[in-house]
Amino acid sequence: MIMEYLVAQKLKDSWGNKPCDHPWLEKEYYVGAFLINYVCTQCGKEFTIAQKLEMDETRKTDVRYIT
Repeated sequence: MIMEYLVAQKLKDSWGNKPCDHPWLEKEYYVGAFLINYVCTQCGKEFTIAQKLEMDETRKTDVRYIT
């Protein structure tokens, strides 16, 4: 899935301040160019590459994400 910047912003606005565990992150694009950010496909929150890597490492040991 590709997450366009404007779609992510609309998602973020519609989600509001509800809690989210950010179940899936996708690369964020603007007019086809990767913006070096990742976006939660559920709430639209943006994450840096470092934040995504940290989440990936945490999820390796979190039983909620181990399949």
